[in-house]
Amino acid sequence: MHLPTGSAETAFPEDDNASHQAAKLPDQMTGGAFGTLLEPVLRKACRECLSEVTWFRTDWQRGGALTGYANWTEADQTRPVFVKLPVPPCEQRWLLALQDAEDVVPSLYAYGDSLGGYDLAWIILERLEHGPLGSAWGGGAFDLLVEAAGRFYKAAHSHPCYGQLLAENWAERWQQSWEAVRNGAMADGYRWKRALKKAHRKLKQWVRVWEQRPTDYWCHGDLHLGNAMTRQAPPAGPALLLDFAKTRVGHWVQDAVYFEHLYWSRRNQLGGRKLCSAVAHERKRHSLPVDRDWPRYATIRRAMLALSTPAMLRFEGDRAHVAAALEVLEREVG
Repeated sequence: MHLPTGSAETAFPEDDNASHQAAKLPDQMTGGAFGTLLEPVLRKACRECLSEVTWFRTDWQRGGALTGYANWTEADQTRPVFVKLPVPPCEQRWLLALQDAEDVVPSLYAYGDSLGGYDLAWIILERLEHGPLGSAWGGGAFDLLVEAAGRFYKAAHSHPCYGQLLAENWAERWQQSWEAVRNGAMADGYRWKRALKKAHRKLKQWVRVWEQRPTDYWCHGDLHLGNAMTRQAPPAGPALLLDFAKTRVGHWVQDAVYFEHLYWSRRNQLGGRKLCSAVAHERKRHSLPVDRDWPRYATIRRAMLALSTPAMLRFEGDRAHVAAALEVLEREVG
């Protein structure tokens, strides 16, 4: 077991695609067998500070990943905690690195890189009582998340940027979308074909500009309300960020447009907020770089996410979102 000390000077190992993937639990430990086989080992590794764990699975977990609720008792104090394993090395690394930053992530009580002879990274994390952010916070949830992102960017700015950019083949994505539309998978097929044809004529230019963007920023990689919780009851904050499995170098506009695009079909929920502008303003408030071409990068990013929608139907199949994406693409291609 490791305790999260010296986190401000955490040395990051090589960042590659593998660092963003959690190890897969051995087959003999899936199907509910984990508690019997490894929970005693985990508790021993935690010097018996960890209570019995109530394990559960979430809908989005893959590869046998497990999460659980427990209590952590140390120095006559007992606190509720969240247990997660396995976790990607990247997620564990960032939780450790951000421990000294104020109001960015929950407290990390313990972590390890192996368990019972298996290479399984794990964490014991403060259990936040309120959230994820949602309707209970009203429109303030958006403000709390933008503020949390700003604190993350400020804290991450002290860590040198390195590692692999997110690989995105936009020509291939366009082709996949075109095939989906041609095969009749989309409502408004004629409009999609027309918009995609226009997008194809602009795609090389978009990609050229996008690839010239600065990439010396750390991006959370999965910025949305579901990845933020609070210690205080709604509508109070601040919000703390969760899930750093996709954190990597890039341009902060990637976070902002991703967050924004989740509300293309639900703009009324934003109450007039312009999320990309709000993130830019928050970066300025923390005296962080905000390059003057960011609106152009945001426009291109929107267009490329929109043209990808038919190719991503299994992930973004909501009719309202698909219709809104078409409107965004039509606006961007003229």
